[in-house]
Amino acid sequence: MLKVIPVDQIQVGMFISEQNAEWIPEQNRTKSGLIMKPETITKIRQRGIEFVTIDTDRGIDSEDRPMEPSIRNREAAGQRNLLQQEQSGVASPSVSLEDERTKAQRIHTEALQLLDNVMDRVRGGVSIDVAEVESVAENLVDSVFRNENALACLSRIRNKDAYLMEHSLNVGVLLSILAKSMGFDIGTIRKLAVGGMLHDVGKVQVPDEVLHKPGKLEAEEWEEMKRHVMYGEAYLEQIAVDSTVRAICAQHHERLDSSGYPRGLAADAISLFGRMSAVCDVYDAITADRCYHQGMAPSVAMKRLVEWSDDHLDRKLVYQFIRAMSIYPVGTLVELNNGHLGIVVEPNRVQQAKPRVRVIYHLKHRSFLPVEDIDLAHAGEDYAIVRALEPSRLDVQIKIMDFM
Repeated sequence: MLKVIPVDQIQVGMFISEQNAEWIPEQNRTKSGLIMKPETITKIRQRGIEFVTIDTDRGIDSEDRPMEPSIRNREAAGQRNLLQQEQSGVASPSVSLEDERTKAQRIHTEALQLLDNVMDRVRGGVSIDVAEVESVAENLVDSVFRNENALACLSRIRNKDAYLMEHSLNVGVLLSILAKSMGFDIGTIRKLAVGGMLHDVGKVQVPDEVLHKPGKLEAEEWEEMKRHVMYGEAYLEQIAVDSTVRAICAQHHERLDSSGYPRGLAADAISLFGRMSAVCDVYDAITADRCYHQGMAPSVAMKRLVEWSDDHLDRKLVYQFIRAMSIYPVGTLVELNNGHLGIVVEPNRVQQAKPRVRVIYHLKHRSFLPVEDIDLAHAGEDYAIVRALEPSRLDVQIKIMDFM
């Protein structure tokens, strides 16, 4: 009989089932077997494994009742789903963008207000109400399931003075969209959303002169900046949060080539949730305007993610993220080959270079046009995207949400 048990119940003489052996490096020929010595148990615990599956017909049993599947079981399900999704498209929204926009705006505002309160409480060393965060995350995920484009579009709204809150919320949204595309169950997706929203709570404990420094950080300042991960871990250890949330906080800056921080984990030691959060965290960070750099257009950012794959980011997850978001996410400002500017209002999951675009402006004439929606998949060769643009770099002020 297969049985899931916590690691503190593992004993010599138990048989580890291959069904729960994700902790073993890929190059190992065996991923299951009889535990012959205590050193094997130590290695399992050192890898941060919380639960394992034992086969009681092939080894000794545990006296305690079976436990519910652990974070590793959920991650294993996600890996299987990812393989299945690679050859399939991303599910279409169940409601239109127009129908979801108002609800998404309310959820977005509510979430930012909550995160503002959360950051204040963390800064003051006061415990947060995790139930409140979970409630907002539930609303967020529900919106993603109705039409992820509504919240994805709102993530394009940036305020440099509110970067930490916006970034935290955006990572929660992006993780939800990615996890949905991978076929995770809704309960796990909600935990991932909470993890995204809380992944950077440790940053409020970094001195402002370091956190908001406009120029390059000195070596000592950079070491302090990197400590935000451990500050966040220490805080989350004091409150009742799911292990998924802690994994996201602990590993979102780890990289496959061990160049990440704070632990410099090797690829096989970084959890699936850690890898997912790294992709979402990097994407949102490089598309944001900061005091020390201008954000990239989403399509450019997607190319950067691919370039950083294998060494830093998980390539399969990067391509799944691109499938989920599209190379031209909703809200992307694009230049067409006829000199018109348009805003992507609906991605094309099959022909990603041909989304539905809302044309609004003529670059050459420097004048706004009557608003017109054009489906590039059916518009012929007269309409094609030349490049994506950042509204802040134009001579004219264009507020994306005014046209959505």
